[in-house]
Amino acid sequence: MGQRLSPLDNAFLQVEDPENRMQLAGMLVFSGDAPGFDDFQRVVGERLTGMPHFTQRLSGTLLGLSRPRWVDDRAFELGYHVTRTAVPAPGGHDEIAAHIENLTAAPLDLRRPLWEVGLVEGLRCASGGGFGISLKVHHCMVDGLSIIDIFTALLAPDSTLPVPTKPRHRAQAPASPVTRLPAPVSGLVGVAGMLGQAPASPFNGGKSGPTRQVSYVTVPLEDIHDIRHTYATTVNNIVLAIVSGGLRRYLDRHDALVDKLHAFVPVNARAAGERGALGNQIAMTYPALPVGEPDLETRVVKVIDAVRRTAQSGQAKMTASLIGMLGLAPAPIAATLNRAMQFWSGMFNVTVTNVPGPPVPLHFMGRELQLIIGSTPLTRQHAVTIAVLSYNGTLTFMVTSDPRRVPDGKSITADLHDEFTELREQAATRVATREASES
Repeated sequence: MGQRLSPLDNAFLQVEDPENRMQLAGMLVFSGDAPGFDDFQRVVGERLTGMPHFTQRLSGTLLGLSRPRWVDDRAFELGYHVTRTAVPAPGGHDEIAAHIENLTAAPLDLRRPLWEVGLVEGLRCASGGGFGISLKVHHCMVDGLSIIDIFTALLAPDSTLPVPTKPRHRAQAPASPVTRLPAPVSGLVGVAGMLGQAPASPFNGGKSGPTRQVSYVTVPLEDIHDIRHTYATTVNNIVLAIVSGGLRRYLDRHDALVDKLHAFVPVNARAAGERGALGNQIAMTYPALPVGEPDLETRVVKVIDAVRRTAQSGQAKMTASLIGMLGLAPAPIAATLNRAMQFWSGMFNVTVTNVPGPPVPLHFMGRELQLIIGSTPLTRQHAVTIAVLSYNGTLTFMVTSDPRRVPDGKSITADLHDEFTELREQAATRVATREASES
């Protein structure tokens, strides 16, 4: 009998609807000429079909009273999952984003293994030539970090990367004072305190549609580290500070400024020995982003404080307890509660996910990887997600928005870049002032 979906994996199936597909889509952009399709398909098959669930489909249960299971797909056909396409000229930023938008619009077939990989020709790289590898996979099968494991499995034979290994058992962490109550009780009490905390904003509500807008911008990771050293904090906190300032610019421009937004920020709950397991192993946190604060430096300080208070509150363990409790309920009841949590609880305004990618150049069939970009899912009540990914000395901000609900959503990446630029300049001024005072 196949492995049953975890309560969290199943939640991503339960909140899906025709306008909001719970699938992640992205593209790896390479320099050089594209490989032949036959060789490409063979290599993809050799490297991915050994990964968990890549030759399995979901099988429901009698009357749908329990979570689906992964079962072997006896009709598995690699050719259905590996495709070939080309983008129109000139094959640059706009064409890449449009291709990812098209990927997100087409649903995966839930009767088959839940992934697609494509050879994308016609891209333009600064070094000449160019092609892409597109990937689409259902969120019930992966989270942000495990999708990097898929890329690793695809690229590791050509690069200095270890292939993801089977997971090892992870010891249970000691409980914090907040979670010494019985887990379901602490989860319910903690989550109840977060209900309705997210204010009304242009990023929530309105009638959703199936189309998406995707945009991205890349900045030097070294600059991000310089900024974080200046403020004695983490890369993730600086990312959230940039997002806070960027969203402030967008809201101010649209006369919709609010005091704060609550962000859903997934936190990796996977131990090093669990890489390669796929599935969703994340903790859920909801820090307040101080978008109403006009002073840049004060915003940074407030972000750092919000993340600290969120960690101290035990939000991650509270929400994990609640998800675990939902896993004990019959599937129809769990589905109703999951949808209620997503659509009517008012716990957050936007999703911000920050995933560390490979720090060194990677290759596929002798071609060097230049860029990793992607799109993350939206829900009926959440019209913007921001995914952030590092790779080989760069940090890429990727914004996915629903054009029906967020006018000019693509401009948010320009707002993020403007905020990054101002923060970099302010950090440099702080350093220069400190050095002058010490000399």
